[in-house]
Amino acid sequence: MTPARGELMVVETAEAFAEAGARLFADAAAAAQGRFVAGLAGGSTPKSIYRRLAEPPYRTSLRWDAMDLVLGDERFVAHDSPDSNLHMIRGALIDRLDHPVGGLHAVPFEGLTVDRAAAAYEQTLKALYGHQTLRPEQPFFDICFLGMGDDGHTASLLPGQSDLLDERQRWVLPVTKGRPESRVTLTYPVLESSRVVVFVVSGEGKRAMLDAILSGRDTTVPAARLQPQGRLIWLADRAAAGRWAS
Repeated sequence: MTPARGELMVVETAEAFAEAGARLFADAAAAAQGRFVAGLAGGSTPKSIYRRLAEPPYRTSLRWDAMDLVLGDERFVAHDSPDSNLHMIRGALIDRLDHPVGGLHAVPFEGLTVDRAAAAYEQTLKALYGHQTLRPEQPFFDICFLGMGDDGHTASLLPGQSDLLDERQRWVLPVTKGRPESRVTLTYPVLESSRVVVFVVSGEGKRAMLDAILSGRDTTVPAARLQPQGRLIWLADRAAAGRWAS
């Protein structure tokens, strides 16, 4: 079967899932011209990929000092909170490396409202990019990892929230409804400005939604609406892939 959109990679084991994600990251880094910019997803699914990147050969072969790592979304909590995506990424990857990463870009928190934090993060990303507007010939990301919820959300772009899903000017928005805590998320324009987008999907709980997207039955949920500039890859384990694994 051929997905309605993008490429499908199905792996058999948790170890293969982590290795496949790490290899995609390393391949994108090798292909990058100049500085390498990667978008990182939060949640539990990509954690094994980050841990694999902190192990040989990636730990020593990649030029971590020439990278900028950008969080795709974040709960509006302190950076040392167990609920923080930054906290997870530091523990799984950053703190396990021998040398510091060139740039780790996270949503600011201390002394800010969620609205001001979103605005400040947007300015940080524009400074990193070097322009105030996105240019088709200059993708923001070399690779961007995204998760997908069983409701089809990705980053913190949530179903039914038109203020998030229809935004085409702002790069970053506050998310103040739909979840117990406020969040900050990148919007479609910057997420789509990527040479490679990798959705990482694992577990039987994601199977129905992934099948609906891959088959083209559902084109309205946030994950299905993403139209990246470059390659679109669905990295799934057998439990999530279901009938697509055969």
